[in-house]
Amino acid sequence: MKKKITFEAGMQELEELVQALESGQLPLEDSFKTYERAVALRDSLNALLDESDKRIRMLTEAGEAELPAKEEA
Repeated sequence: MKKKITFEAGMQELEELVQALESGQLPLEDSFKTYERAVALRDSLNALLDESDKRIRMLTEAGEAELPAKEEA
């Protein structure tokens, strides 16, 4: 079962992974594992952003459809 992660927590972890990779201090095998985790996390975060974008579009479209037209005075 996959663990749900918030966008903010995911970004924090991704930043830490990138820093670890950029440091050049990880053994090769750990670098591969860290990179794989970073790619998976990036994909999850992109999916969260896509879901959020869809929700915003739905809310915006619903809100625009229900708003009465402004009458000019």
